[in-house]
Amino acid sequence: MSGRLHWGLRGRLVLAFILVALLGTLLATVYTSLTLDAHVSAAARARLSRAATHFGDVAAVLSTDGAWAPEDVATLHHLTQIDSLAARLVDASGQIVFTQPASAAVELGASAYAPVVVDGREIGRVTVSPGDGRLLTAEELQLRSDLSRIQVVAGVASAAIALVVALYLALTLSRPLRSIRSGAEAMSAGDLATLVPEAGDDEIRSVARALNRLAETLQLEEGLRKESVADLAHELRTPVMGLLGRIEAAQDSVFEDEAANLAAMHAEALRLTRLLDDLSALADAERPGLLLTSEPVDLAAVVADQVAAFADRFVDKGIELSSDLASTTVSGDRRRLEQIVVNLLSNALKYTEAGGRVDVTVRQAGDEVVLDVADTGIGIAADDVPRVFTRFWRGEKSRSRATGGAGIGLSIVQALVGAHGGRITVESEAGVGSVFRVFLPAVGPQRLH
Repeated sequence: MSGRLHWGLRGRLVLAFILVALLGTLLATVYTSLTLDAHVSAAARARLSRAATHFGDVAAVLSTDGAWAPEDVATLHHLTQIDSLAARLVDASGQIVFTQPASAAVELGASAYAPVVVDGREIGRVTVSPGDGRLLTAEELQLRSDLSRIQVVAGVASAAIALVVALYLALTLSRPLRSIRSGAEAMSAGDLATLVPEAGDDEIRSVARALNRLAETLQLEEGLRKESVADLAHELRTPVMGLLGRIEAAQDSVFEDEAANLAAMHAEALRLTRLLDDLSALADAERPGLLLTSEPVDLAAVVADQVAAFADRFVDKGIELSSDLASTTVSGDRRRLEQIVVNLLSNALKYTEAGGRVDVTVRQAGDEVVLDVADTGIGIAADDVPRVFTRFWRGEKSRSRATGGAGIGLSIVQALVGAHGGRITVESEAGVGSVFRVFLPAVGPQRLH
């Protein structure tokens, strides 16, 4: 067991917010402490400077021709007592006129200076300092003490508020994340019906929405997978059971016409072969690097060959087949392009009834070559149109079973078209018909710029 402490997301968020809050409060407290004394001292020096200026102004008013009478000195002495100041006045020659305290040449620790000016002429200079030798008065010392106490109280209160806010934010942020984690764990355990509450800020809500969409997609894929397995099992079971039944009947000498029995068994084997071929074709179509060759191919020529190959089958079923093919060039694998056309024609033949019509066109549309296969067949219900390219899916299964096939032809077409850098769309209306439209990049002189 590791001795290292492991923190969850909530714990890390709480710790981070608390540390940030405490650090901010500590920095604010330290800064205030460092600047408080400086501000109080600056205010005291400003007070002394004003006192020196006032004292100099009074001395200027009391002077007579740059000299001061004894009664003027007494007035100055009284002024220093009122303001509790130590002061010294010297005349223009540097002689001490007045000093308080009475001892000469007082050394003042915190002093302020001001000139004595009469009619623009400096006649003396005053120096003042606190009477007790301290810069701060008792009131200023008390103010500084009160401010320090308030600072401590404010710091503690700020830290407490910051801690509460940090805890609230951490819990608020982690709560939707915990919900997302719980939902993801439920999904990983197979409960794809679980939905994550879309709470929190925009980023967290977007994560929850994405996870819910993923769950819906997985749920849909799981349903399709189960349905596909069931369809495939049915498709395989029918010919296999037919073969087993005929083999057992032959073993019991039930059939008198062995040739007919062998022909029926051969038909069932061919049905199995076609199904396996379809599955192999789908696997090939979805494999990366499908196109073994890439060369200029006239799509109209490819389509014309297949239309000619299918002509008799359409005639036998009583369906009119027409084509309007403009010479166009695409880059791709001719054999794979033939697969696309064959599957689309087979699909149209299968789902168009006698007396219907199938129109095949190839044309240029900007930088793309467009292949249309339009039929007047049974069509597709609007709700089923988005699913026509899903493997093993077929609409109206009771009727489509009779048409044969495993329901993967259109899946193969979509994969092959995608491998050629194109896309396929479908427009259909139940009872009216369908139009399958293939878009492929054009190359060569036909490409429009």
